Amino acid sequence: MKITVSYYIKKYRYLLLGFFLMIAACSPENSGLVGYSYHNVTAKYNAFFIANEKLQEVLLEIEDAHQNNFNRVLKVKAPIDTNIVNANQEKVDDIIKKASIAIQRHKVSKWVDDSYILVGIARMLNREYEESIETLKYVNVNSKDDQTKYLALTYLVRTFTEYGELNNALAVIDYLNRQKLSKANKRKLYLNAAHYYQILNDPNNVIKYLSAAIKLMSKGPEKAKMHFILGQLYQKSKLDAVAYDNYGEVLNNRPPYELSFYARLNMAQVTELSKGEDIKKIRKYFEQLLKDGKNVDFKDKIYYEMGEFELKQGNIEEAIPFYKSSIENSVDNQRQKSFSYHKLGLLYFDELKKYPLAKAYYDSAYKIMPEDETIYQQVATRQSVLSDFIKQINTIQENDSLVSLAQMDSSAINKIFLAQRNERIEKEKEEKRKRERAERNQAANNKTTAFEQGPNIQTNTAPGGGFYFYDQATVAQGRNTFKRIWGNRSLQDDWRMKRTQVFDESRSEEQESAPKESVADREEDLSEEDLIAQEREKFFNSIPFEKEQQEKLLNEMEIAYYKLGNIYNFDLQEKKDAIDTYETLLSRFPKTEYRAEILYLLYIYYEDKEEVKAQTFANELLKSFPNTIFAKLIENPNYQEESNLASAKVKVIYEKAYRLYQNENYQGAIKEINEGLNNYPENDYEDNLKLLEALITGITDGKNPYKFKLQSFMENYPESELYSFSKSLLAAIDNLDKKRQQNEQIKYVPFFEQAHYFVVLYEKNKALAGVLPQEIEDFGNKFFPEQELKSGNLVFNDDYSMILLSEFEGKEIAEAFFKKFNSDLSPLKNFKSLNFSNFVISKDNFQIFYQAKVADSYTEFFNTNYQVTP
Repeated sequence: MKITVSYYIKKYRYLLLGFFLMIAACSPENSGLVGYSYHNVTAKYNAFFIANEKLQEVLLEIEDAHQNNFNRVLKVKAPIDTNIVNANQEKVDDIIKKASIAIQRHKVSKWVDDSYILVGIARMLNREYEESIETLKYVNVNSKDDQTKYLALTYLVRTFTEYGELNNALAVIDYLNRQKLSKANKRKLYLNAAHYYQILNDPNNVIKYLSAAIKLMSKGPEKAKMHFILGQLYQKSKLDAVAYDNYGEVLNNRPPYELSFYARLNMAQVTELSKGEDIKKIRKYFEQLLKDGKNVDFKDKIYYEMGEFELKQGNIEEAIPFYKSSIENSVDNQRQKSFSYHKLGLLYFDELKKYPLAKAYYDSAYKIMPEDETIYQQVATRQSVLSDFIKQINTIQENDSLVSLAQMDSSAINKIFLAQRNERIEKEKEEKRKRERAERNQAANNKTTAFEQGPNIQTNTAPGGGFYFYDQATVAQGRNTFKRIWGNRSLQDDWRMKRTQVFDESRSEEQESAPKESVADREEDLSEEDLIAQEREKFFNSIPFEKEQQEKLLNEMEIAYYKLGNIYNFDLQEKKDAIDTYETLLSRFPKTEYRAEILYLLYIYYEDKEEVKAQTFANELLKSFPNTIFAKLIENPNYQEESNLASAKVKVIYEKAYRLYQNENYQGAIKEINEGLNNYPENDYEDNLKLLEALITGITDGKNPYKFKLQSFMENYPESELYSFSKSLLAAIDNLDKKRQQNEQIKYVPFFEQAHYFVVLYEKNKALAGVLPQEIEDFGNKFFPEQELKSGNLVFNDDYSMILLSEFEGKEIAEAFFKKFNSDLSPLKNFKSLNFSNFVISKDNFQIFYQAKVADSYTEFFNTNYQVTP
C-alpha cells in the first residue's frame, strides 16, 4: 500500500482533534453540537479517508497497467483489468469494509453518502454491477445534498456502461445534462459520457464531451491525454489544423515523455504543407527526432512515420527504405513491426504488383500482428491468397522446366547442368567474399572503438548518473549497439563463437533457401570428377523421362493455370492478367475440363471490348458445350434468375412432399415430387426430390427397388450435398444383408431345462464398467436373495461390453428376474441416455452367442421363446 506523508499528518492530526472533541462532548451543554462535529471529523479522516486513498491507488494502478496503443485512438478511460483488481482484492475488500464503518458507526455524519459512493465504485471494480447500481441509486434517492446525488449518478453512468446497459447510461447522461452540476461533477460527467460514446463508436459525441471536460480540467498529464485523444479524432476527420492545435496543447500540459513524443510525431503528420521548404522542414524534424538519444526506443515508429510522410507526397520509392528501417530498428514493439511489414506488403501488392515480395511481407505481418488489430483479418485473407498465388506460379514454372528438360537430348541437358552448377559455385564464392569482407570491417571498427574509448573499464553508471539498468534509454542504446556488432544472438554459452547462428529476419528466407553447406567450403572427400558425376546423376534423376511422370506434371500445370487465373480474376482483380492466364491455359491444354467455364469468362471480358472476339468464344461454347449452365447464360442472360425463381417454387413443393412423407401419406408425397420434377426440370432441389422418392420407394416397394433408386441417384448426382448420405444408406442395406446372413448361420438351441444367465449388453464405457456390475448384483441379491447371484464384466467385441449375472436355476425364475429388472425399479433408470439391451439366455446358448460375437443375433430367438411381456 502506498502511504504518503500527508496521509499520516492528516490522519493523526484529526485523530487528536477528534479525541478533544469527544472529551468536550461529555459536557451536557456541548453534547449535540460537538457530537455531530466529532462524527464528521472521525468519519472523514479515519474510515472515509483511508478507503478513498486505497481506491485511488487501485484506480491509478489500473491506469498505469493499461498499455496505450498509439496507432489507435487512445481510451478515455482505461479498461478495468480484472487481473489488477484480483491482485488488489484485499485492498478492494478493505475499501468496502472501511466505507461501511463510516456508514454504520457515524450515521449522523455528512460523509455517509460519500462512503456509499465508494462502496458502489468498489462493487463496480469487482464486476458486481447489480450491487453497484443499487448502491449508487440508493444515494440518489436518499441523499439530502443535490451535488452528492449528482456525483453518485456520474459514477452510475460508468457502471451502466461497463455492465453493457447502454440505454440506461444514456438516460442518466440526458438527466444530468439538465441539472445544475458543480464544476467537479460536470468534469466527471463529461469524461464518463465521452467514455460511453467511445464504446458506442460515436466520435462526434466523444469530441463534444471531451472538449467540454477539458475546459474544466487543471493543467497536467490527464488533460494532456484528453487533448491527444481530441487531436487523434480531428486527424481521423481530416481536420488537420484543429488536430495540430490539440497536439500542441498536449505539450503545454506536462505530458509523460511517450505522450509528448507521439504528439510531436503526429504534429508532423497534420502540418499543412504548401511549399517545398515546408517539406524540407518536416524531413529535418524527423532527422532531429532520430538523433535525440531519448528516442532510441521509438526509432521504429519514427522511421515508419517518415515512410508515411513520403507516401503522402507520392514518393513510393523513397518511402520503402524507411519502412524497412523501421523493421530493422524494432526493439520489442511487435505491433509496430507488423504495421511496417503490412505497409510494405500493401505497396508491393497494390502499387508495384510484385506479388512474390508482397507475399513475403504479408507472411511476416500475419505471423506477428496481434489478433486484436482491426486489419488483422484483412492481412490474414490476403496472406492466404498470396500463398496460394505463389504456389500456383511455382508449380507452373517448376513443372514446365522439368517437362522441357525431358524433351531435350542428354548433351543439351548436360550443358544446362554444368551452367547451373558453375553459376551456383560463383554465387557461393561471392557470398563467402562478402562475409569475409564484412568480418574484416567489423574487426577494424571494434579496434577503432576500443582505441577511442581507452581502457575497457566496466561500470554500472548510466550517462546521466544513477544505476545503468534504471535508465531505459541507455539500456535500449546498449541493446542496439550489441545487435549492430554481434547480431541478434540468443543467451547461451560461447555466444561470441564465429559459427554461432545469428538470426537476421531480413535474411531469414534467403538463409532457409540457401544450401546447408556450400560447394566451395565442402570437405573434398571426392575428386572433382567424381563430385561432378555424382551431382550430374542426381540432376538427371530429377527429370521426368517417363510418360506417366510427364502427364502427372502436365495435369498439375493445368490445374495451376486455372487456379492462377481465378486468383487474378476474383481475388486480385487483375482482369488483364487473368485473361492472359486463361488464354494460355486454352492454348497449352485445349482439351481442359475447364474449357466451357473459361470460354464463358473470356466472353464476359471481351463482350464490351472486342465484340467479334467475344462472339467467337460464345459460338464455340454454344456448339461444343450446349448443355452447360454457361451456354444457357449466353442464350438467356436471365437464366440464373429464372432458375433461382424455379428453385424457390420447387423448395415449397419439396417441403410439402416431405411433410406428407413424415405423415406416411406416400401417395400424396409421390404426386408432389412428380409435379416438381415435371414442371421444373432444372432447379436446385432436383436432387432432394429424387432422394425423397428413393426413400418412399424403400417403404412401399421393398429393398431391391430401393437399392436401385439409391444407385441411380449416386450415378446422376455425384456433386450433390446428399451424395454421402445416399452412400451411407446404400451401405446400411449391404450391412443389413450381411447381418441377416450371419444370423441365419447362427443356430440357437431350443433346450431350456438348464441354468440361465442374465446379460446386459452396452457400448464400451470404462466408467460404467466400474459401476454397473455391482449395481446389478445388488439389485439381484435384494429381490432374489435365494439365487445368490454374482456379476462379472466381459468384453464382447470391439464395440460392446457385457455384464453377466449368474446363475438362475431355470427359465421361469430367469424370466421373473427379467420382468423385475425392466420395471420401474430398474437400476438402469438413472442411465436412460445410454444405449443398453438386456435379456436372459441358457448356458448352452450363451456359449453360441459369445462365440458368434453378433450383438443382435439372439434377439429374434429371445423374443420368440421367452415370456417377457409384463
